[in-house]
Amino acid sequence: MKDGMLEFSDWPMFDLLMTDKELCREVIEIILDESIADIEYIVTEDDVRPTLTNHGVRLDAFVKTKNEIYDIEMQTTKREDLGRRMRYYQGALDTLTLRKGEGYEELPPCIIIFICMHDPFDEGLPVYTLDVNCLEKPSARIGHGFLWKALSAPAWDKLPEGRLQNLLHYVWTGEAGEDPLMGQLAVAVKKANKNENWRKEKMALLTFEEDMEIQRRIAEKKGQERGQIIGLQMGLEQGLAEGLEQGLAEGREQGLAEGLEQGLAEGREQGLAEGRAEAASEVASLMALLLGAERLDDARRAAVDESYRDELMREFGISQAE
Repeated sequence: MKDGMLEFSDWPMFDLLMTDKELCREVIEIILDESIADIEYIVTEDDVRPTLTNHGVRLDAFVKTKNEIYDIEMQTTKREDLGRRMRYYQGALDTLTLRKGEGYEELPPCIIIFICMHDPFDEGLPVYTLDVNCLEKPSARIGHGFLWKALSAPAWDKLPEGRLQNLLHYVWTGEAGEDPLMGQLAVAVKKANKNENWRKEKMALLTFEEDMEIQRRIAEKKGQERGQIIGLQMGLEQGLAEGLEQGLAEGREQGLAEGLEQGLAEGREQGLAEGRAEAASEVASLMALLLGAERLDDARRAAVDESYRDELMREFGISQAE
């Protein structure tokens, strides 16, 4: 929406222009780079709900040819779940087109196209063609019969010159250039905007949707902020608990190590002291016995000769420390 006027990329305008079979056919052919069969019918702004209790999908333009079906969507807001959304659209379309009693071979070929006003997968490509292949053998024929395409309008200048580049350039900028189809689309957009009642009605719907999207983003942001706060609190609590547990464990380990080291040192010191005291007591006992027996020469020799002293202690039956 620009200057109070709807643009081709606004879904009400896109849906309206896609009801024109020739415009719709040519847009699809440019995107696929191949011709398609004559269009039998187009349904726009259609709500598809597989069952009453299932989540429904709103199709911008559902296109049926003789043998194929196409869904072409204009995606203006960035969503992180586009891949799953395309998957759900595929399931809804399959459920819609396969009647009761028909075999799976009756499922028609189906192509889903999303024209995005952003990079849908943040890989910098202008076109993403999504298919199902066998990872072990890519050449294996699966025969699933569907194809998905996501186009990034902002990346129009990454395409080689040609009609697809012209289309995405027009979607992104609103400038028709020299391409005949873009000129037709621009004329149709201008004509539709002249219908003031229709334009005001659709602008009100578009504004409501934009407001809802803004509210969704605000709620999402608040939820993220709240989640971050809760996460920080939980992280702090867990960190403190783990830190305390680790600190206690390390403290016990360090305390045991220091206690063992200190105990060994004190034990050695005490043992040496007691050993020295015991040895001194034994020597004193030996000397007293030698002096009492008036063996002065033996006493003098024992004072300086350890082996002789030990011999005398054995003689007198004095216990010697091991």
